[in-house]
Amino acid sequence: MEILFSVENFEENGGKYREINSPRSLEACLRSGLDPAELYPRAKKDFVDKTLTEEMVDIKYKTFEKKRIDKIFAVKEQRNNLIQYAERKRLAGTNRNGESGAQTPVALVTTKSPKELAAELSNTMLEQEEKRIEALRRRQEKELNKIIEREQTLAVLQQKIKRAEEEEVKKKKIHDKKVAEEHIQAEKKKVQRAHELKRLEAEEAEKKREIARKDAAIAEKLAKKRLQMEREMAKEARERDEERKQKVEEARRKTEALLKAQEDEAELVRIKMNEREQRIMSQLEQKKELKREEVASQREAAKKRIDEALEKHHQLHQNKKDQFALRQAAAQKRAKDHATEERARLKKQADDRDKRNKQRLNRLVEAYKSRAEHRKSIVDRREEKEKFYGTIKSAREEEIALMKFTSDLRLRDKLDNVERVSRMNEFKRLQILQNIALQDTKYEDIQEQRAEMLRKHAEEAKNSLIRKHEISDAMDRMRMTNDFTLLDKLFASKKKKGEKKDLGKTTDDIEVVDEARLNQTI
Repeated sequence: MEILFSVENFEENGGKYREINSPRSLEACLRSGLDPAELYPRAKKDFVDKTLTEEMVDIKYKTFEKKRIDKIFAVKEQRNNLIQYAERKRLAGTNRNGESGAQTPVALVTTKSPKELAAELSNTMLEQEEKRIEALRRRQEKELNKIIEREQTLAVLQQKIKRAEEEEVKKKKIHDKKVAEEHIQAEKKKVQRAHELKRLEAEEAEKKREIARKDAAIAEKLAKKRLQMEREMAKEARERDEERKQKVEEARRKTEALLKAQEDEAELVRIKMNEREQRIMSQLEQKKELKREEVASQREAAKKRIDEALEKHHQLHQNKKDQFALRQAAAQKRAKDHATEERARLKKQADDRDKRNKQRLNRLVEAYKSRAEHRKSIVDRREEKEKFYGTIKSAREEEIALMKFTSDLRLRDKLDNVERVSRMNEFKRLQILQNIALQDTKYEDIQEQRAEMLRKHAEEAKNSLIRKHEISDAMDRMRMTNDFTLLDKLFASKKKKGEKKDLGKTTDDIEVVDEARLNQTI
C-alpha cells in the first residue's frame, strides 16, 4: 500500500522532503493555484550565481523561504477548508470560498546627468504609462469576454428551457386531444349498449308472448280433461314469468351500477390527471419566473461592475496625466534655474579673468609662483576627489544593483501571482462547466421519467378500456345463457393475471416507479 504524504508531514529534518501525493493536499494546491513543487525546500547554495553578490543571494534565499512558508500556510488553510467542507457536507452541506493574491509595485532608480535624467525619465514614464494602459485594456477585455461567456451560457439555458416548455405544450395538446377522442368513443359505445339493451328486452317480450300463445292453445285443447292441471300450469307460468322479470331487472340494475362505477372512476382519474398537470405547469412557471429574475439581477450586477471599472479607469488615467504634467513642469523649472545659475557662474569667471589679466603686469613673478603652488594644490585636490568619488561610485553601483535585483524579485512575484490567479480561475471555470453538465443530465432524466409515467398511464387507461369491454361481453353472454357465474370467473381470472404480473416486477422496478412518481409530483 502506497504511503501518503500531505502538506502537514512532507518536510523532514535537514532540509529533506517527500513528494506530496495526498489527494486532498493536491486538490488544495489546485484550488490555491500552486504547483506542489513550489512548496519543497531548497538549500541556499542553489541560489548562488556569478552575477549575484552574497547579500543578493541571502535576500533571494530569504524571499524564497518566506514565500514558500506563506504558500504552505495558504495550502494548509485550503486543505483545512476542504476537510471542514467534507465534514459539513456529511452532516448538512455548505459552499466553498476562494482566495486571490496581491500585487507589489516595482521601483525604478537611475544615476544620470540632470538633462539626461529628465529626458530618460520622460521617456520611461511614457513607456510605463503605455504599458499600464495596455495591461488595463487587456484586463478589461478579459473581464468583458468572461461576462459575454456567462451571458451566452445563460442564453443557451434559456433556449433549453424554452424548448422544454414548447415540448410540454405539444404533449399537453396531444394528451387533451386523445382524452377528448376517448370520451367521444365512450359516449358512442354507451349509446350502442343502450340500443342493444332495448333490443334484447323487445326480443324477451316477444318470446314471452309466444310462450303465452302456446300455453293458451294447450290449455284450450285440454280444458275439459285437465282443468285442474291447466290452472296449476298457468300458476307455474305466472311464477316463472315473475321470477324471470325479477332476474332481468336485477341484471339490468347490476349492469347500470357497474357502468356508473366505471364512469365515475374514469372521471376521477381524469380530474386527478388535470390537477397534476396544472400543478406541474404552475411549478414550471414559478421556476421560469425565478430564473428570469436571477438572470435580470446578474445582468444588472454585471452592468454596474463594468460602469464602476470604466469610471475607476478614467479617474486613474486623469490622475496619472495630472501627475505627469506636474512632474514635467517641475523638471522645466529646475532646468531654467540651472541655466540661470550656469550663466551667472560663467559671467563671474569672465570678470575674474579680466581682473587677473590687468594685475598680470604688476605681479608677474608672484603670479608664476602662486600659479605653480595653485596647480599643485589643484592636482592634490583632484586626486583626493577622484579617490573619494570612486568610493562613492562603487557604493552607488552596488546600491543600484541591489535595488534592481529587489525590483526583479518583486516583478517575478507579481507574475507568479498572476499565473496562480489564472490557474485558480481556470479551476473554478471547469467546476462551473461540470455543474452545468450535471444539471442538464438531471433535467433529461426527469423528462425521461415523466415520459415513462405518461406511457404507463396510457397503458393503464387502455387496460381499463379492455376490462370494460370484457365485462360488457360477459354481461351479454350472461343474458343469453342465464349463467350468472361468468362475471365471477372473469374477475377471478383478472385477479390471477394481476398477481402474476406483480410477481414479475422486481423491488428495483417498484422503487424506480415510486421515485419517478415522486419526481413528477415535485
